[in-house]
Amino acid sequence: MAPTRTNDHAARAKAAARSLLGKTYEAAARNDRVRRLVYSLRNRNLFGGMAQHDHMLGDPIRVDTYHAAIEKHVRDGDVVVDLGTGSGVLAFFSARAGARQVHAIEHGPMADAAEAVAADNDIDNVQLHRMHSSEFELPEKVDVIVHEQIGEALFDERVVENVGELRDRVLKPGGLILPARLALYIEPVQVRDGARRPYAWQQRLHGIDFRALEPFARREPQSYHYTVLRPFPFEQFLTATEAVVSVDLHTATTADLPQQISWRRKVVSDGVLDGFVVYFTAAFDDELAISSSPADPYTHWGGPLLRVESRPVRAGDELEFALAAKELSAPSTWEWTVTVHPAGGE
Repeated sequence: MAPTRTNDHAARAKAAARSLLGKTYEAAARNDRVRRLVYSLRNRNLFGGMAQHDHMLGDPIRVDTYHAAIEKHVRDGDVVVDLGTGSGVLAFFSARAGARQVHAIEHGPMADAAEAVAADNDIDNVQLHRMHSSEFELPEKVDVIVHEQIGEALFDERVVENVGELRDRVLKPGGLILPARLALYIEPVQVRDGARRPYAWQQRLHGIDFRALEPFARREPQSYHYTVLRPFPFEQFLTATEAVVSVDLHTATTADLPQQISWRRKVVSDGVLDGFVVYFTAAFDDELAISSSPADPYTHWGGPLLRVESRPVRAGDELEFALAAKELSAPSTWEWTVTVHPAGGE
């Protein structure tokens, strides 16, 4: 039955509204001031309540690795700054490790919670500062900065910007940042059977072909192609893994974060290319590190997937990947392409 003119107009109006919304979203994502506001509101919403802290405190890999690193590197008499203390766990580890004074910075509502935990545990060498780290000042330089400004896409909590700004103002020459060595990976991946989520236009369901949906997807914001999976349904990497960005927070600045990433690698085993998983490593030293790789034990960090149309690949094929980002710390600005070069071809 053909739709009525009224329904046709309504459908067109809805499509136009969605198109405008998508364009508005993309424009906002590319505006620096808007992006910073969205980041601030996101952080307040995400970390201002207990839900996210349940995940973080319930992640033994995160908690135990930080505890081991702080016990190893914080010395008796050190002055420590905990950047974004949240529940206070890293500040309290530092206090118990022998720090003379710990300055815990928290500009969100979790400051009250951290204060309550300190009182309940008779920890009296942690001073809470209810402010943004950019407002924090001390008459003395500090020995150690501890932080967990690490997002699922590594840089999306502005770790280089926030830690670097604080480092330049308050850290002693030769002072320590925990963790400091960060590496970002963007790897071609096959997901487990049953977990694959093809694009809508790739679907044929009970005799209905949805290929006509493909042009509508072009109106969607880039976030349509960027999805976070918890836990990541990992089957295998399709090429050898290699970090695409590595920084040391003792010296890094935002200028060290590229806006273009590209590589060409050979496929090492037959499989299905379902997209590119984003993960990181955060190293405290040569022995202690956290990895969010889907091939490693599960952590509370989800695995972002840069979606592409799923396609089979064979060992010996070459994948050519390119990513452009207005800002690497803002995945909403990422755009990526992949080309499959068959084995033996040009």
